[in-house]
Amino acid sequence: MTMLLILGPFVFVWAVAGLFYALGRRRSRQLRLDEITFARSVRQRWSPSIFSRPRTWLAVRSRNPEDVARSMGLGELHPCACAEAMADADADAERLFVSPSVNGWVVVTGRQLPGPGEDIDACYRFLANMSERLGHVQYFHGNPALGHHAWAKLIDRQVTRAYAWTGETTWSQGKPTLAEEKTGMRCFDYLEDGEDGSYQQWETVGANVDRLPMLASIWSVDPVVLEDPAMRMKPGWVGRLAKCHR
Repeated sequence: MTMLLILGPFVFVWAVAGLFYALGRRRSRQLRLDEITFARSVRQRWSPSIFSRPRTWLAVRSRNPEDVARSMGLGELHPCACAEAMADADADAERLFVSPSVNGWVVVTGRQLPGPGEDIDACYRFLANMSERLGHVQYFHGNPALGHHAWAKLIDRQVTRAYAWTGETTWSQGKPTLAEEKTGMRCFDYLEDGEDGSYQQWETVGANVDRLPMLASIWSVDPVVLEDPAMRMKPGWVGRLAKCHR
């Protein structure tokens, strides 16, 4: 009994230390994908691989990709690994890929997503509809060839920030965020685009497109994380977006 009283506090201390060690290891694994997202964005934003990123993508605040896919109203839904979906990204223009969750964010990619250069009002209606269904939705678009680019953040159908440039500013709403300032994004005002085709204008436009993944990694997640070996075999969902939701 005396020995138990003597050793008891030591056993308790070691047990508590072991618990904290295990929790620390678990937390470090959870933070790993955060580090992958940010570090790879920094390393790759100027590299040719930026052109392999999806031209348009959504980031949805959720840990359940199946729930996101079903809330979007996707039909013909089936599971699909990241590696398979990214390899066949252009094989079927009518499908969307909903990625596994990355630190609380689900990435949606596919050519069915609207571009800002087609119809900015239709783009807004689509995002507002998706935000009503999904809550917190972010939108990113970058076309290196044309220089078209856009980013938007909507929460429960309310636009907190949006900007789109498609040869001219077609959407500018909300105050520029700190992340935009930190990444050096330059937003033109309406009717303030300067001379069409001027070198300075295209230099600014090109820089915005290049920095878009960095902005995404600060706001939510950069899709480049889906190329990491830790993510490639994780399952997401593939489906078709009904015309009534486009």
